[in-house]
Amino acid sequence: MVFSGPFRYNAAPKGADPMSKVVLAYSGSLDTTICLHWLRATKGMRVYTFSANIGQPENLEPLSEAALARGAVSAHIADLRDRFAWDFILPCIRAGAVYERGYHLGSALSRPLILQELVDLAQEEGCSTIAHGARGIGNDFIRFRNCVRALAPDLKVIAPLHELGHATPEDDLRYAREHDLPVESVRQTLYNIEENLWGANIQFRAADPWAVPPRETYRMTLPPENCPDVPVEIAIGFEKGIPVSLDGKPLAPVALIQGLNRLGGAHGVGRFDLIENRITGRKTREIYESPAAEILSVAHRALEQLVLDRALLHFQEILRLRYADLVYEGHWFSLLRESLDAFFSRTQECVTGSVLCRLFRGQVDTARVESPYSQLDNRDTTITRIPPNFPRDLSGYSH
Repeated sequence: MVFSGPFRYNAAPKGADPMSKVVLAYSGSLDTTICLHWLRATKGMRVYTFSANIGQPENLEPLSEAALARGAVSAHIADLRDRFAWDFILPCIRAGAVYERGYHLGSALSRPLILQELVDLAQEEGCSTIAHGARGIGNDFIRFRNCVRALAPDLKVIAPLHELGHATPEDDLRYAREHDLPVESVRQTLYNIEENLWGANIQFRAADPWAVPPRETYRMTLPPENCPDVPVEIAIGFEKGIPVSLDGKPLAPVALIQGLNRLGGAHGVGRFDLIENRITGRKTREIYESPAAEILSVAHRALEQLVLDRALLHFQEILRLRYADLVYEGHWFSLLRESLDAFFSRTQECVTGSVLCRLFRGQVDTARVESPYSQLDNRDTTITRIPPNFPRDLSGYSH
């Protein structure tokens, strides 16, 4: 979807190239609003905005009106939910990729998809530059650079907030006041909330890193104390490591994930409060909500435990960590990530079956796991007798 408006050209600042074009990743936030203003007013560039629907609850069409009203040449909006699910989320489910035991990589996983679109749009419109709203101190600054280097190393990447030296929300608010830019709420500058199909994350910008965010800050989950008193059981079907059904009903990935987000969120599943190691080594506090991701992760691991052998299960743990690191660092388009996908494609050939999960007050447990490839021998579940296939000589198992 493309919205175009009259290009309100102002005289370019001295030394600027009035004909230079830039594609801006635009969310309508104060950060990206500042970026749009700076690119137009200070750099004198023709700005093409791009906004992606990756499952966030907001209606994106008003973004086009806002972008055009603030001087963009055209505003592009794309519904990427299906691609996000098929090409990015499902490979991560199959790989079991979770960063530091709580981050299901929702934001990090969306970046390469958005960058693909930005690069395509830049090449289509003849733009030499891609711009984004990340500061120079966070993960996204590095992810954007890494993705563009892999896809189109000839394109330049600029981060207006970094160029402006904005390091705090106060810097943004001051700029907005000076240039009469709209600010929806001060709270939004203190808690940076991002949500998509695969989860939500709350980044703290408050002075106190241990401040308790307001209850309305949470988008997807109820607090455990407000959840139903009775657990709910759901059955998730998998084929070759990919979730394909919910309670026996075949569902496309987007619908299945949305359904699990609703169910899991109503039972408080998928809240994580972490001290996270960023790419630069800096530690930050992050709060994540990922109901569907947590349910599918628990179910997928339970099914793997039933059908994969010991050596493969243990070796996979090493590769899962590396896969998560690659996604987190913005190396989605690396040969290593593609090679790991080939490995997991092979290991998941027998990860087919059904997992019965129980959701209750913030927890998800598995109640039953079934598969035609099960390696569980029910005859071996007793300790009152020696199974017939049990080795008599254990000397070969010494280490």
